[in-house]
Amino acid sequence: MVLRNEAGQYAYLPGLRFASSGVKALPGMAIEQAVLSEPLPLTEGFEIIRRHLDDVCRPLAALCGVELRLPKTLSLDRFVAFNDTYLAKLDDWELVRDGLSPLTRTNVSPSAGAPREPMVGAFSYTVSAMSPFVSYVISGIAELPISAQFPSGVVRLGETGPDALLEKARCVVDVVDTHIRSLDVDWAGAAIHLYSAHDVAYAVQREVLAAQGITPSQGLMWHDTAPPVEGLELEIDVRRYNRTVLLWTSGTS
Repeated sequence: MVLRNEAGQYAYLPGLRFASSGVKALPGMAIEQAVLSEPLPLTEGFEIIRRHLDDVCRPLAALCGVELRLPKTLSLDRFVAFNDTYLAKLDDWELVRDGLSPLTRTNVSPSAGAPREPMVGAFSYTVSAMSPFVSYVISGIAELPISAQFPSGVVRLGETGPDALLEKARCVVDVVDTHIRSLDVDWAGAAIHLYSAHDVAYAVQREVLAAQGITPSQGLMWHDTAPPVEGLELEIDVRRYNRTVLLWTSGTS
């Protein structure tokens, strides 16, 4: 069931404790993305978020998505502990609703150049705008069917051969498509991001997306990263933004 966050002016599809499955802008609003030129640790990253929202005259409640980078893939216990820390930050801003985060999240570990601590790389927020389309964000989704239990429900758990990776990708796309339909939006004009340490992007584009009639106008963007939890091999998120801005956070010009 899609819920409304009136304070943030977006609707969201409840998902897991630490993230919703997806968000979309309410009428008269749009979702923008701000990308940090260099990722920042959580405390500094959230301060950048606070300052940017203030600069664009939006409340903290307008924050509707966060993109994180981890030093490495975590065990389930460590992942739960990390989520407790993350949710505490959201709770400080009074963003947690009924014990759940309504924000989307993508949280992955780069294969090369991984940070030394969890980092904020980008975030999404609502603004007032008249747009010809509905902007939305789908959280990073891994190869776990809806309502399946982790880790027993992971598709082809422990397998990384070509056939297994394609089956995992089909599961992910099916789940993402379900979330998109639940939000009453579509794939048109959306950017599709694939996160995997495996060389699987070409096969996902040709044998999964195209086979289902999904032809992303912005192409498929592959990130050489691993999902946040041990036992998962790939994630996909989907975004249709009204605008993306770059926030300069490095010390060079």
